[in-house]
Amino acid sequence: MSEFHRDAMMPEEEAPCPVDHPTPRLPDFERPPDPRLVAEGWLRRFMADTERLSEYVELYASLGLDVRTEKVSPEEVADECSDCRLIICRQFVTIYTRQRQG
Repeated sequence: MSEFHRDAMMPEEEAPCPVDHPTPRLPDFERPPDPRLVAEGWLRRFMADTERLSEYVELYASLGLDVRTEKVSPEEVADECSDCRLIICRQFVTIYTRQRQG
C-alpha cells in the first residue's frame, strides 16, 4: 500500500462504522463465476466493454497471467439490468485469468 493510500484511510476510531473482518463479496448486480471455469483454475475478474478489452488482456498478460474472455450470457445479467440486457450481451465479455500454464 502506498503512503498516499495509507494517508487517505481514516483511522479506525474515526471510521463511521466498525468492520471487524471485511470480506469481499459480489455486488448484487454481479453474477458468480462459471463453476466449470473455476474448476479449471480460472478466476473471474469482471465484465468489460469490448472497446477496451485489448487493454485489459494486455495488462493481465503483462502480469504473467493467462487471460480468457467469455461472452456474457443473458442469465449473467441481473433482473434489474433487464432493459440493458441486449446491449450487455452484445458489447461486453467476462474476463477470467489464471496463473500461466506451461
